[in-house]
Amino acid sequence: MSQDSDSAARRARNPAADPDHAPEKQSELKLNVGIGTIGTILSIGVALIFFLVEHSVVLGIVFVVVAVVAGAITLYAAQRKRKARAT
Repeated sequence: MSQDSDSAARRARNPAADPDHAPEKQSELKLNVGIGTIGTILSIGVALIFFLVEHSVVLGIVFVVVAVVAGAITLYAAQRKRKARAT
Protein backbone atom coordinates (compact mmCIF):
# COMPACT_ATOMS: atom_id res chain seq x y z
CA MET A 1 0.00 0.00 0.00
CA SER A 2 1.14 3.50 -0.61
CA GLN A 3 1.61 6.11 2.06
CA ASP A 4 -1.55 7.98 0.97
CA SER A 5 -3.80 4.90 1.09
CA ASP A 6 -2.48 3.96 4.55
CA SER A 7 -3.21 7.44 5.81
CA ALA A 8 -6.69 7.40 4.26
CA ALA A 9 -7.43 4.01 5.83
CA ARG A 10 -6.53 5.33 9.28
CA ARG A 11 -8.70 8.40 8.81
CA ALA A 12 -11.72 6.48 7.49
CA ARG A 13 -14.74 7.02 9.68
CA ASN A 14 -16.90 4.10 10.78
CA PRO A 15 -20.35 5.54 11.54
CA ALA A 16 -21.55 2.19 12.88
CA ALA A 17 -19.05 2.52 15.73
CA ASP A 18 -20.51 5.83 16.93
CA PRO A 19 -22.41 5.74 20.22
CA ASP A 20 -26.19 5.84 19.87
CA HIS A 21 -26.42 9.29 21.45
CA ALA A 22 -24.14 10.87 18.82
CA PRO A 23 -26.01 13.23 16.44
CA GLU A 24 -24.91 11.26 13.36
CA LYS A 25 -26.12 8.01 14.90
CA GLN A 26 -29.44 9.57 15.93
CA SER A 27 -29.92 10.66 12.32
CA GLU A 28 -29.08 7.14 11.12
CA LEU A 29 -31.52 5.55 13.58
CA LYS A 30 -34.24 8.01 12.54
CA LEU A 31 -33.68 7.04 8.90
CA ASN A 32 -33.77 3.32 9.82
CA VAL A 33 -37.09 3.77 11.64
CA GLY A 34 -38.58 5.63 8.68
CA ILE A 35 -37.46 3.06 6.13
CA GLY A 36 -38.61 0.21 8.37
CA THR A 37 -42.04 1.81 8.81
CA ILE A 38 -42.47 2.20 5.07
CA GLY A 39 -41.32 -1.39 4.49
CA THR A 40 -43.73 -2.74 7.10
CA ILE A 41 -46.69 -0.84 5.66
CA LEU A 42 -45.88 -1.92 2.10
CA SER A 43 -45.45 -5.56 3.16
CA ILE A 44 -48.82 -5.52 4.92
CA GLY A 45 -50.40 -3.98 1.82
CA VAL A 46 -48.91 -6.61 -0.46
CA ALA A 47 -50.01 -9.38 1.92
CA LEU A 48 -53.56 -8.02 1.88
CA ILE A 49 -53.52 -7.92 -1.92
CA PHE A 50 -52.37 -11.53 -2.07
CA PHE A 51 -55.00 -12.65 0.46
CA LEU A 52 -58.00 -10.62 -0.72
CA VAL A 53 -57.46 -10.06 -4.45
CA GLU A 54 -55.23 -12.86 -5.68
CA HIS A 55 -56.48 -15.51 -3.18
CA SER A 56 -52.93 -16.78 -2.82
CA VAL A 57 -52.53 -17.86 0.79
CA VAL A 58 -48.90 -18.98 0.52
CA LEU A 59 -47.62 -15.68 -0.88
CA GLY A 60 -49.80 -13.79 1.58
CA ILE A 61 -48.21 -15.66 4.48
CA VAL A 62 -44.73 -14.96 3.08
CA PHE A 63 -45.43 -11.22 3.06
CA VAL A 64 -46.96 -11.35 6.54
CA VAL A 65 -43.70 -12.88 7.76
CA VAL A 66 -41.74 -10.16 5.95
CA ALA A 67 -43.95 -7.53 7.60
CA VAL A 68 -43.43 -9.04 11.06
CA VAL A 69 -39.65 -9.11 10.62
CA ALA A 70 -39.61 -5.55 9.27
CA GLY A 71 -41.79 -4.42 12.17
CA ALA A 72 -39.52 -6.09 14.71
CA ILE A 73 -36.42 -4.45 13.23
CA THR A 74 -38.21 -1.10 13.15
CA LEU A 75 -39.23 -1.39 16.78
CA TYR A 76 -35.67 -2.34 17.75
CA ALA A 77 -34.26 0.74 15.98
CA ALA A 78 -36.93 2.95 17.57
CA GLN A 79 -36.10 1.52 21.00
CA ARG A 80 -32.38 2.22 20.52
CA LYS A 81 -33.19 5.76 19.39
CA ARG A 82 -35.44 6.39 22.40
CA LYS A 83 -32.99 4.86 24.87
CA ALA A 84 -30.08 6.91 23.51
CA ARG A 85 -32.10 10.12 23.66
CA ALA A 86 -32.91 9.46 27.33
CA THR A 87 -29.23 9.23 28.30
